[in-house]
Amino acid sequence: MARPLTKPPDRPSASRSSAGYVLGLLFAGNLLNFYDRALPSVVLEPIKDEFGLDDTRVGLLASAFVLVAALAGIPLGRLADRVARTAVAGWGLFVWSAFTAAGGLLTTFWGFLASRVGVGIGESSYAPATGALLSDLYPSERRSRAHSLVMLGFPIGTLLAFLTAGGLAEAFDSWRAPFLIAAVPGVAVAFLVLRIREPERGAADPARPAPPPPHQSRRSSLLSLMRVRSMYGMLLAFAGYNFAAYAIGTFLTPLLQRYYGLSLVAAGAVGGVVVGVTGLIGLLAGGRVLDRAAGRSPEARVQVAAVSLLAAAVFSFAGLVAGRGALWQLVVFLSLGYMLGIVYLAAAVPVVSDVIRPEQRSGALGLLFAFGYLLGGAGGPVCVGVLSDTMAADSASATEASARGLHGAMLTTVPLAFAVAAIGMLLAARSVRGDRDSMLSGETTP
Repeated sequence: MARPLTKPPDRPSASRSSAGYVLGLLFAGNLLNFYDRALPSVVLEPIKDEFGLDDTRVGLLASAFVLVAALAGIPLGRLADRVARTAVAGWGLFVWSAFTAAGGLLTTFWGFLASRVGVGIGESSYAPATGALLSDLYPSERRSRAHSLVMLGFPIGTLLAFLTAGGLAEAFDSWRAPFLIAAVPGVAVAFLVLRIREPERGAADPARPAPPPPHQSRRSSLLSLMRVRSMYGMLLAFAGYNFAAYAIGTFLTPLLQRYYGLSLVAAGAVGGVVVGVTGLIGLLAGGRVLDRAAGRSPEARVQVAAVSLLAAAVFSFAGLVAGRGALWQLVVFLSLGYMLGIVYLAAAVPVVSDVIRPEQRSGALGLLFAFGYLLGGAGGPVCVGVLSDTMAADSASATEASARGLHGAMLTTVPLAFAVAAIGMLLAARSVRGDRDSMLSGETTP
């Protein structure tokens, strides 16, 4: 039986300036999130040389970070449903900044791996807590734009890492220098995030059901999330998108160096264009398009994201199939694919906020990110690394084998992963209207 709707108690609403301040601050934290996350990928070849790694172990290094982030995301997301989300996000930012600095100090492979695990734990707190917090500052029809602005930290942070990390490493004659420098602004932003005033949960929803009974167990709360049918499509989509995005983020610079013969700084600059500039355009344009679609119907936003992901699969294949003499083809078409694929990020959190109760949103986002990171973010680098080494084993020349193996692995996996993500969004589109109606009416989806 449906429960009566309840509205949030009357209170002064956050002003546009205060919401804008929070939005800008969360963007800054997210920029540092992805800057710190991208650093090993940019200086991967020097790290590989110092520790004597093959591509399989490089993939495992990247995946260890993602695996820990995924596992920590579920309890930290649920924690953010019970305590101030600003505290979870702020302390998480402080923790990952400290471990980023540790990565620049530790001198063994296992020490460096442990530092990346610490970064993963800290960063896993940020997206679930801030995603739910933003959903309480902006109504549904404005959430894609708000979240797309915060998610600009992804392409801008990655772009800055690609453009600066190689230069810093060469300037200080050490790949460790960027890790130490990046920690300083992280601590400062963490302090400011901790001072944000927590908004009331569900404040931006038109109406919300009465809160669940106090005796409801954590297990039953988690099971109630899995009764939301559109979540299954969202989980598949996030896994597919992360597989492609992390494969590109981990191995694009080595691909440009090995297969196309670019220097570290040149490869970083080209990689910055592919994953930074185009990602910036995709999120800015995508947020507006998705919010307009959401104004028509709840499922329209999901359908637009699905079409963008399908186009990303086509364009990324057209780019990665390019031979050594056609670097322009790789840059143009992989950039288009990345730009269209990243539109998904402007849809993911708003869609979850449309179908999940306010007091469960951080936990639901933690589950979404965990699943996507486990199957996609961790699976992408490992699968590409293993496939690269397997393909390389068929060639007599080690240098040539390494180049061709990585090229073949990227071509095989990245377009397919984008296509899987598109299928997930199409599945979610079939249920999102009913799930939203059930959430607003207080019913539980059967």
